[in-house]
Amino acid sequence: MTEHRIPIVARGEVIEDYELTFNGRYGASFQCPDASKYLDRILLPSRREMEALYALSLDDVLDYLVEFGAHLDLASNPHLQWAAELTRTFNDVPSHLVEGAMAGFGSSFLKRDHLEAMIETVGREHLDGWKAHERANGRISHIRAFGVPTAHVIAGNGPSPAMMTFVRNALVRGYAIVKIPSNELGTAVALARTAIDMAPDHPLTRAFSAVYWRGGDAAFETKLYHPRNVERIVAWGGFASVTHIAKYIRPGIDLVTFDPKISRSILGEGTLASDESMREAAIRLADDVGNGNQNGCTNARIAYVVCDMSEEAIVACKRLGQMVYEEVQNLPSAISSPAIHMDADFKARIAALSMLDDEYHVIGGDERGGVIVSLEGDQVDFADDLKYRTLNLVPVRDYDALLRYVTRDVQTVGVYPEHVRDELRTVLALHGVQRITSLGYMREYNASIDPHDGNEALRKMCTWVVAEDCMTHYSPAQWRQREQAEANRP
Repeated sequence: MTEHRIPIVARGEVIEDYELTFNGRYGASFQCPDASKYLDRILLPSRREMEALYALSLDDVLDYLVEFGAHLDLASNPHLQWAAELTRTFNDVPSHLVEGAMAGFGSSFLKRDHLEAMIETVGREHLDGWKAHERANGRISHIRAFGVPTAHVIAGNGPSPAMMTFVRNALVRGYAIVKIPSNELGTAVALARTAIDMAPDHPLTRAFSAVYWRGGDAAFETKLYHPRNVERIVAWGGFASVTHIAKYIRPGIDLVTFDPKISRSILGEGTLASDESMREAAIRLADDVGNGNQNGCTNARIAYVVCDMSEEAIVACKRLGQMVYEEVQNLPSAISSPAIHMDADFKARIAALSMLDDEYHVIGGDERGGVIVSLEGDQVDFADDLKYRTLNLVPVRDYDALLRYVTRDVQTVGVYPEHVRDELRTVLALHGVQRITSLGYMREYNASIDPHDGNEALRKMCTWVVAEDCMTHYSPAQWRQREQAEANRP
């Protein structure tokens, strides 16, 4: 049996004391060091350690990241190869999709123009120095964005969260402690080890640590989550995870959440008017459902079809569902493929729906994906948990009927046709939706430069500090008024 060993990488040091064993999600186990034993090496010994980060200019940071990207060639980087191999055992994302994501690290994500676009979301003037603002009363406010020690509880649905965390942390010049997810054990470690190979003593290399500990380890987390150690927790977890982390929030520790959300599609009036419009909608919708094997927040799981709910319209919805299913099968293997680990309980739930043929019309439902057409206009009760390229197609009479399902839990809504998107964007935003886009473009989302789950991520990762100059223009103050009054006495 293969032994899977996951080291701790702490501030540029690789720790390989494999004394604990944990079970993964698909039966295999892995070994790692005891994080509690090495907490003092994971934490900053003093905040003065971060001064070296602020001796760097922002251009120095960009030079480091661009060079780092040149070292992230999957064909030649043994650490990334190791991380990709781990996903075959511990993750349900097909390995070729993982490798495709990794291939983009150096070729696109770490290009200078992309990094500059990320910087613009905060403002170079705030990241690279103190921006002066003269106030009406004569006070001069010098404002700067500072990175801070932060615990990152990242998602494990692919390698991108680890990469995004590494880059975001470098740009704000913070100190990152990344909690390695149990279903994506390798990427954060691979990035940290690549940085060590490239520049072992560089301040940015030493500003990124990757650690596995079991979630809910109160003895470890109580020590870690203290304001003297971290000022922020960035959590990508689900409801239970975020609820658990929230108990550590206190004055001195802020919580930033990129919690898992669902995405939905709206097929407006006229979609069912012709085979041509139905086929176009099906091609677009299939991409939104199937890309990345429906593992992301930006995948459609429910599509609402606005129609008159007549028998003819329901028949058309069934035809549309068949078209979507066919187009999912036609997706290129580079972005989508049949499931490799299919939950037996999920498969049984789909099979149970197929028995209720007066309420649901089920197409497919196996490893290749499926479409559930809700004949009575009610989405299935587990619609938010649909996976394996499975879509719930829900006919609705008007837009108000679908808005009752739209809350802050909805990240992206893909809309067809185009004019409907513009008509609905304000009302969707007021219902909590964070992104409204054209049908078929969900995977084009770039959370590194656009708002991420309703957050401006880089800005929220910073502490915004103001240093005031009250003397240059002699700002008024109570003590000064008394001083002036005394000076004016005859």
